[in-house]
Amino acid sequence: MERLIRNRTLEELVGQVFMVGFEGTRFSSDLSYFLKKLHVGGVIYFKRNVQDPLQLAELSRVLQEKAMEVSSLPLMISVDQEGGSVARLMPPFTRFAAQAEMGAAENPEDRIRQFAQTQAEELRLVGINMNLTPVLDVNLRGAEGLMASRSYGSDPALVSRLGRICITEFQQAGIMACAKHFPGIGDTDLDSHQDLPIQPKDKNELAKMELVPFQAAVQAKTAAIMASHVKYPAYDLKYPASLSEAIIDGLLRHTFGYEGLIMTDDLEMGAVSRHYELEEAIFLAFKAGNDCLLLCHSPEKIERGYQELLRVIKKGMISEEMFKKSLLRILGLKHRFLQTFLPKSNQEIRDYFFLR
Repeated sequence: MERLIRNRTLEELVGQVFMVGFEGTRFSSDLSYFLKKLHVGGVIYFKRNVQDPLQLAELSRVLQEKAMEVSSLPLMISVDQEGGSVARLMPPFTRFAAQAEMGAAENPEDRIRQFAQTQAEELRLVGINMNLTPVLDVNLRGAEGLMASRSYGSDPALVSRLGRICITEFQQAGIMACAKHFPGIGDTDLDSHQDLPIQPKDKNELAKMELVPFQAAVQAKTAAIMASHVKYPAYDLKYPASLSEAIIDGLLRHTFGYEGLIMTDDLEMGAVSRHYELEEAIFLAFKAGNDCLLLCHSPEKIERGYQELLRVIKKGMISEEMFKKSLLRILGLKHRFLQTFLPKSNQEIRDYFFLR
């Protein structure tokens, strides 16, 4: 890993921090720019990028081939495939019930194992190597809660147990798991896509409920943890979790001892964009201890985010040591999970999805 860092320019290395979204179902001029000029380290797929398994596999193949041509580093290719309403891959990909329904099943452990094993096989077929799941938020707002369908339930012990199974099954199958949304958004009443929620609980209350599943995820060595855009005054009076050094570096990295990848939720969401200029959010998020910055929509904002991180690193506003630690985590995950990163053959994809 050290050699990989030494042999690359700062401009090439800064791009590894970014995971970006894009429009379209084919390789495009935007994607070419992201890879050749911004050197991005990852992409995220949404429904807008998916037509069918063969098309998606071809997109993954071209993306990886172009990335290898430019940087000799494969891409992290992620997707939100939780089950229920948060599923970007439609039939013939297997549809699964929402996490709440799986968590309430007679034998939830078996349901989660089947979910993770099946999803992992299908993601590998089309060249996706990270699933942004499990959701480890504890739903404390009942049937009307924002996370009612996306949470395994209201018992932190159950959420912890099922989350560990999900993480283990995905990662044993070679797919990176991402536990979200740290430190927990199951008891909030405002959607962070729209604006900035505030969770007023004290540290003791959070420790007994919201934080429990994430401690389990750390113990399960989840590849990644996603930080929420929610303010927790018990830990930080000023910044939401995703921008908070006290929460990311302090609580998650040092108190919990988490050594894996920490990533933000989409920095274009209203909780951030309505309160911070993009450049400020980029600086604060990385300074807080996030290794991977997620920008899901605007090519212009992706460009601005890259240029701002490059600027603050050049100016010494981010220490070389901190930047290097993040790069080592990113490259370490790529070395661990992306030894094989291309999708399977078209024949294998047809056999699985269309001839079953």
